[in-house]
Amino acid sequence: MASALIARAAFPRALARRSIARSAAIQAVYKGTVNDPTTFPPPSRAHGSYHWSFERLLSASLVPLTVAAYATTGSNYPIVDGLLGVSLVMHSHIGFDACLVDYVHKRKFPKIAPIATWTLRATTVGVLIGVYQFNTNDIGLAELIAKVWAA
Repeated sequence: MASALIARAAFPRALARRSIARSAAIQAVYKGTVNDPTTFPPPSRAHGSYHWSFERLLSASLVPLTVAAYATTGSNYPIVDGLLGVSLVMHSHIGFDACLVDYVHKRKFPKIAPIATWTLRATTVGVLIGVYQFNTNDIGLAELIAKVWAA
């Protein structure tokens, strides 16, 4: 009975020593507390105003490019058809990438975020190859849109 009392008295002390040792090790890894704000990455020109300006320019250029592709039909001007295909794919890629950056953040989903990003990149390359094949070996995007609207 006396040994059980001694073990009970010694156990909380050993547990307290372990938790102090663990908290010292954790403090070396983590900085601050849970209530401290997240640190932000250093500013980069590639992800700043130039990136934003390119997105807006691409979005704004889709309107006249779509009208030009429909007005000229793709078989007469394949360059316009190609530009429309690449612009649509890049516009979609930037939009989906923004969704991944906002909602599937690398800090919150350390394994899923890189997989999702690389899946998006591979899908974009596959779609670009498909659009190229469709524009060179088939009727092209502008003629497809004209046939769908006429149907």
